[in-house]
Amino acid sequence: MDMTQGPVLKQMSAFALPVLLGMLCQRIYNFADTYIVGRYLGDEALAAVSIAGTAMYLLFSIMMGVTTGISVVISQFYGAHKEQEIRQTFVAGIYVAAGTTIIMTALGISTVHPLLKALQTSDELLPAASSYLVIIYAGCAATMLYNFGSSVLRALGNSVVPLIFLMLSSVLNVFLDIVFVAWIPMGAAGAAFATVLAQLISGILCIIYALKIIPFLRVDRKDWKMDRYLAGQVLRYGLPTGLQMSIISISDMTLQAVVNTYGTTMVVAYGVCLKVEGLGFQLADAIGSALGTFTGQNVGAKDYGRVKKGVRSAYLMNVICYGIFCPLVFVFARPIMEAFTQTPEAIQFGVEYMRVFTLFFLAGGILVVYHNILRASGDVAVTVLMGVSEVVTRIGCALLFPQLWGYRGLWLVSPITWICAMLVGAVRYYSGTWKKKAENMHLK
Repeated sequence: MDMTQGPVLKQMSAFALPVLLGMLCQRIYNFADTYIVGRYLGDEALAAVSIAGTAMYLLFSIMMGVTTGISVVISQFYGAHKEQEIRQTFVAGIYVAAGTTIIMTALGISTVHPLLKALQTSDELLPAASSYLVIIYAGCAATMLYNFGSSVLRALGNSVVPLIFLMLSSVLNVFLDIVFVAWIPMGAAGAAFATVLAQLISGILCIIYALKIIPFLRVDRKDWKMDRYLAGQVLRYGLPTGLQMSIISISDMTLQAVVNTYGTTMVVAYGVCLKVEGLGFQLADAIGSALGTFTGQNVGAKDYGRVKKGVRSAYLMNVICYGIFCPLVFVFARPIMEAFTQTPEAIQFGVEYMRVFTLFFLAGGILVVYHNILRASGDVAVTVLMGVSEVVTRIGCALLFPQLWGYRGLWLVSPITWICAMLVGAVRYYSGTWKKKAENMHLK
């Protein structure tokens, strides 16, 4: 899809919908793990998987940042109609992604126990959480493979094919969850093993499609030399993005550590709520992904007025999506909790939290808009600042609010954090600095 011309809202909606469906499929991975582990292994195993999910995001954020960098650079070259440079960026991205995967795999496996201890994981939950994380980290290559392939396709305006392959692997993931948890008693490790296998299959299919269908991605032997400039450009966008995601995950881990001190029941409730919260953010992330590709292509084409139209369309899409999602979660909070746990106290905790964060979700959605417009236009440093503001706000609120209002103070931590970071992004966007950054960018 060439997003440098045509109706803006229609293009962004057409791009965002398959991305959203793909993200929902990824969310099915997590929900399948949570539901099957909770039903077959009980609340302790469910709590262990929830803690592990928070821990693994810290390292995975670097990987996601790198693939975002690849997508930004390719989308800019696509907007400028430079096919040779797209192929060179594709090759440079392979080297960067491979190196990142090796580092993250080694670092992840070697830090499992210290990381879980830092999260104040109880002794009874530590073995299951450890086994889950080790398998997830060992399968980093599968996660990177899919994210790399899908980021390349999306940068070129194709958001449908990654969806198709991910839907296929989602069905497989649910089946493998049942096999490795219910039929073959592998415990929480079985859920992790099923997720890795499913991601590996979707990643392989995505890469095969890209090479077969898109001619200018086919690499000859002479093209395998890494272009250091383009690798540097990928890292220029990718590392700040990964850093921003990482420091946000550190603040999430701080909040998780505080939650863990309230016992297994609270951990279960918070873990389920995080799944629902994550599901809600899929809406923002899909819209943000569309805006990021849209911005990258139009920055490459030097059409900055069209970029502003894209931001206004993203605002509207967020209002529509959260105008539907938030009331549904508010009303059906109790049935959602009852689908994952039968513990009355955990259900009550979860219902309270869901009915608080749904009131503030739109702020989180607009925050994602600013992250994507600023990043794709070359104003990457401020996205790190936005991440730092999230860390400071979330850690400060996580330590202060429970002292003021007990456990209910925890429910306000994330909403206040979204609002503060959103305001930082809004000030930067409306200052017009992003446009100056875009004008000063030099494509190869």
